[in-house]
Amino acid sequence: MTPLAVFVALVVCWVALRGFLAYPLLPGWVKAVALCCAPGAALAWSAVVTADDAFLFPETAPCPAEPLREGVIGHGEVRGVSTPFPPRAYCRWEDGTTYALAPTAESLFWGCFAVTAVALVLGLWFALRAPRALLRPAVTASPLGRGTADRQANWPTR
Repeated sequence: MTPLAVFVALVVCWVALRGFLAYPLLPGWVKAVALCCAPGAALAWSAVVTADDAFLFPETAPCPAEPLREGVIGHGEVRGVSTPFPPRAYCRWEDGTTYALAPTAESLFWGCFAVTAVALVLGLWFALRAPRALLRPAVTASPLGRGTADRQANWPTR
């Protein structure tokens, strides 16, 4: 059942993307911003879910084994926790104290996610409203008349 749901979601997203790009009333800069937000959201997501990892530089770990000062952050043992969706990373001490890691990347993810979601909803709305607008015009190979070729500088003339 899961592969079917993933396939349906991919098809719906593809139709929504085609509808968004074919939407005639949107200026090009809006489409560019929406298309740049998807990779931005992916990068912000990866920054958030890896924020608690300390395997590269254990001496500068975001969740130190010892509290910085007694009673300032938390007491006891600490461990890093991250969730994939909604993306969140934090340090949790034994006494229940938490410290958020990468809150800026988390905000960036949600902003980019919102822009991408609005763009896909708008594209899906346009695709369902005007499905013929998504079709490519048929390319026909018809010979050009002499007058048409003369007006186009890049066409060879006989």
